[in-house]
Amino acid sequence: MSAGYDTSCTTLSQEGRIYQIEYATKKIENSSTVLGIIFRDGVVLVSEKIKESKAIVPGSNPTIYSVAKHIGIAICGLLPDGRNIVSRAKLEASSYFKNYGVPISGQILAERLSIYVHAHTCHWGARPFGCCVLISSFDTDNKYHLFMLENNGNFFEYFACANGKGRQIVKATMEKDNFVIRENNIAEGLKKVLKIIIKSYEGEKETEYDVGVISSGNNNQHDVIDKKYIQDEVIKIKEEINKDKMDVEKN
Repeated sequence: MSAGYDTSCTTLSQEGRIYQIEYATKKIENSSTVLGIIFRDGVVLVSEKIKESKAIVPGSNPTIYSVAKHIGIAICGLLPDGRNIVSRAKLEASSYFKNYGVPISGQILAERLSIYVHAHTCHWGARPFGCCVLISSFDTDNKYHLFMLENNGNFFEYFACANGKGRQIVKATMEKDNFVIRENNIAEGLKKVLKIIIKSYEGEKETEYDVGVISSGNNNQHDVIDKKYIQDEVIKIKEEINKDKMDVEKN
């Protein structure tokens, strides 16, 4: 029982918990799966989108955005909250370039966004964000970077990370084969990542996927992959998965 301790994000319970942040975290954990991983020649963001209605037009409500030429963001959780963070990220990137004359790095952007997100957990008139975001970047150190910004303001850099409903399956698979998967190039790795995220979904509803890539083959700029190409790849992968299941059942 919260016993009234959940009426404000500035109120700590007797155990030192902030219930509003925990409620927002539950929303993220029950959302569609999002993952990011760094490969040999780039970094990929993949977002699963579960269609709640067959009447929804494919491609509605994108979950992956380009913040700058070299930075991409994927949203996990409440999309309107995520778009607020994306808007703030674009503002920070534009302001940084105007003030310093160089593009903002993924590290600095994550730091600035973490301050903005954390501020929403410190004031009575605000509420925590019901989303987390994954930030991919290619910076002036000529390296690829991947950050996950949590809804409490924490952020960490990863080689591979995931959040959402299927995070346990995705994390277990990526951590088990982390070094093997990361040695792939973008073309090979993207198919493996799509296969992992497809397997993580156990529901019956129709799904589609958003994919954002920064790769050396694209001058290290962030690009949202064409949905038709991803849809064709997903169909092929699902056929492979079904074929593997049939082979296992026969044996």
